[in-house]
Amino acid sequence: MDRTSGRVMGTTVVIEGVKASELPKAWRQRVKAKGNEKVTVTIAKHKTRTAGKTAKKPNATFGMWADRADVKDPAAYVRTLRQPRASSRRSAG
Repeated sequence: MDRTSGRVMGTTVVIEGVKASELPKAWRQRVKAKGNEKVTVTIAKHKTRTAGKTAKKPNATFGMWADRADVKDPAAYVRTLRQPRASSRRSAG
């Protein structure tokens, strides 16, 4: 391609000075460009709701205690951990 410049801006790509004859046929028809006419092509990526939700990676700490025998009931385990702090607050106040 005879490009005078190509820039990448986040999720948008801009290619300037592209000969219409070098574009895919569907693109040429869409912009009604002919032969050696030079055009600027802008390709922008748009997020969709589905893509945004599936692109997230799970938290690395998720399930890190899954194999621990002493944590069969997570809620009870946390209550046990918090018990000393809760009772010290009551006696201090």
